[in-house]
Amino acid sequence: MKPENTNRLAQVRDHAGMTQQQVAAAIGVTTTGYQNWEYGNTPIKATALRELAKLFGCTTDYLLNISDVKVAVPSATRMLPVFGSISAGTPREALTQSDVMHETPERLYLEHERAFWLTVSGNSMNRLFPDGSLVLIDPDAEVRNGDVAVVFVNGDDATLKRVYFEGGSIRLHPESYDVEYHDRVISSSDPDAPEVRVIGKAVSYTAPDGWRA
Repeated sequence: MKPENTNRLAQVRDHAGMTQQQVAAAIGVTTTGYQNWEYGNTPIKATALRELAKLFGCTTDYLLNISDVKVAVPSATRMLPVFGSISAGTPREALTQSDVMHETPERLYLEHERAFWLTVSGNSMNRLFPDGSLVLIDPDAEVRNGDVAVVFVNGDDATLKRVYFEGGSIRLHPESYDVEYHDRVISSSDPDAPEVRVIGKAVSYTAPDGWRA
């Protein structure tokens, strides 16, 4: 399933205003793996091709240069709540109930029925989520080593980070272009360590209006 014109994938990504890293994170593959598809080095797996078509709102045939019909049939949507904002920098209070709702593809609702959106505030995760973007959080999804998740630190302080479980410690890893952000390791053996509670896994996101890579 290798596109004849490997630039078509790059074209739709550029039109969506996304980086290669963000596309890879959105469909759950490595950046190198995605780059190999875009550069035509390896064929696109069928499951990944479907995810890419959903992400870009186009047909799989369009991505494969089988057809010039780009726009897929519009899918049904649901309105899901936006729960305030989530810090992508210094932890702070989040998950505040609001009256804002966000239009969400039906497929996401069916896969994550109790999910909710959070607005990203800050730049410590801007390799994946630019400031002002919305991230969909599933409180029921299992958070595994290396997943991006919302974590409560010190009760009401919440932050969005990539999470690593290392023995009795949890490491919060920023994905930022800004070198001032560093990993934070919190050990359960430290009597002065803050309480840490994982709230939910990031399962999708949408960039802010007008944003471009």
